[in-house]
Amino acid sequence: MALGLTALVFALEILHWGHTKSEWLFTADRVLHGWPLMAANVFFYGYLCWLGFWFIRGTVGPERFFMVAWFAGSLFSPLRTLGPQWAVAIKHIGAVGLAVALLAALSLLLEPSHTADSSGKTDAT
Repeated sequence: MALGLTALVFALEILHWGHTKSEWLFTADRVLHGWPLMAANVFFYGYLCWLGFWFIRGTVGPERFFMVAWFAGSLFSPLRTLGPQWAVAIKHIGAVGLAVALLAALSLLLEPSHTADSSGKTDAT
């Protein structure tokens, strides 16, 4: 499932290659304006960073590459708003991150399983 979702998001990233529009998570609408809108965006990006830290912290090996690569593009995306000249570089970082995540997911899928059966022996032995 992770391989399929990563492949789909990577394909969408490649298809929208020239699109470098910088936006926050939430845009101005009838509910929030000005500082409350900015505070909501900062809060949700902070929460996304916190989730990324905890997801990455709980992994090792190829799983860690997968998680770091997935979060790379989304964690750098607020910098597009602060510096529009960085939009293309951040887009490239996100695309490379998704490519690394795709390769890590593929390596996890092809890795042999080391599960134990009821006798205590593993599949690899």
